[in-house]
Amino acid sequence: MNVKKFMPNGVEDVHFNEFQQKEDMIQKIQKLFKSFGYRQILTPTFEYYDLFYGIQGTVDLDNMIKIIDENGKILVLRPDVTTPIARMVATNYHSYTGYLKFSYVTNIFRMNHGRADIKKEFTQAGVEYLGNNKVEADGEIIALAIKSLLSCGVKNFKLDVGQINFFKGLLKEFSLAPFEEKNIRNLIERKNLPELKKVLEKIKGKQKLKDAILSIPYLYGCPKEVLKSAEKYIFNEQMEEALKNISEICYVLTDYGYKNYIDLDLGLVNRLDYYTGIVFQGYLLNYGKEILSGGRYDHLTQQYGYERPATGFGLNIDELLKAIHKDESVPNYKCCSDYLIIYPSEYRKRGLYLADRLREKRFIVETDVYTQKILSMIEDIQYKNIKKIIQIKEDNEIEIYSLNTKKIEKTTIEKLLN
Repeated sequence: MNVKKFMPNGVEDVHFNEFQQKEDMIQKIQKLFKSFGYRQILTPTFEYYDLFYGIQGTVDLDNMIKIIDENGKILVLRPDVTTPIARMVATNYHSYTGYLKFSYVTNIFRMNHGRADIKKEFTQAGVEYLGNNKVEADGEIIALAIKSLLSCGVKNFKLDVGQINFFKGLLKEFSLAPFEEKNIRNLIERKNLPELKKVLEKIKGKQKLKDAILSIPYLYGCPKEVLKSAEKYIFNEQMEEALKNISEICYVLTDYGYKNYIDLDLGLVNRLDYYTGIVFQGYLLNYGKEILSGGRYDHLTQQYGYERPATGFGLNIDELLKAIHKDESVPNYKCCSDYLIIYPSEYRKRGLYLADRLREKRFIVETDVYTQKILSMIEDIQYKNIKKIIQIKEDNEIEIYSLNTKKIEKTTIEKLLN
């Protein structure tokens, strides 16, 4: 029987070991977000299609999963969280003048157009920081992205950090049609230099400006070296301010102690219509897919009638799990119960009492009726993920067998609970 035929393309079951690892990861990230003052919110699973229509640089409209409601309106399953949060802020926080710091962990839904390597549904965790346009806010967001990966036990990763206004300023020196700009952006992001050179040969403009565009894919690596190389390509105030901004953010990240986790990449240029300043993407080494992304987007809430500067990032939890499973430097995750309590039926009450008391102490405890001695039953339970086996004996005595040390400890219920 072909079991796959019972599951749509782009979705998958999550089994207990992976589910527990995912839950533990989410709890660590939620705790981290909360420690920075981000308050968790939840937007609806369904949004109006019109909410996203006309918003450039977010999710492609063709990638949204659409349905029709009872009134004939087009709805979409949540394809993005940032845009709904912008809608929520614009409609509910007009009178609030302070900073707004939101966090979320929720499922995202997108079409995968038949691609088996892209999921239709995945879990994303992220934060949005609204109302603060200082470099400290951008630095905090990037530091929080780094801390999120570190909290999950990941060490072999890098964040590529760019500044969208450097390229926007350079484009001001040309008179390009929108399709020409888009083509150049795509070639820069793909670092397709031969094709980029051919395109630029057909465009009117000074050679030094064309040389600047050709140099952008090379403006990648150590922040100090990239900033020094980029200075000779400054042609206007916007480009100068962009380099100053990213330089100051690098200082902030240095003070966090995270300079070794970032590279500068001034070739991150493919979402000019959405981002308005700093942009960044996170990757695990030897894993080609993007794990997280974010940046500053100061004009999004304005499109819903209430302008607030904003910055944030989103972390793809499911993609991170896949990357971790391929990273040999991260220990294998094993979902274990702390105790298995076994007892003959006449000692059931005693065994269940002990199990409840241990659960109150936040241990994971399983129980079973078993009449044999511990050593004679080890082979039967090795398929289980159990750390210790407790056998209930006479007069409240117990024997504890550790599967790690292979030793038996004799004690009493009272002593164990104390």
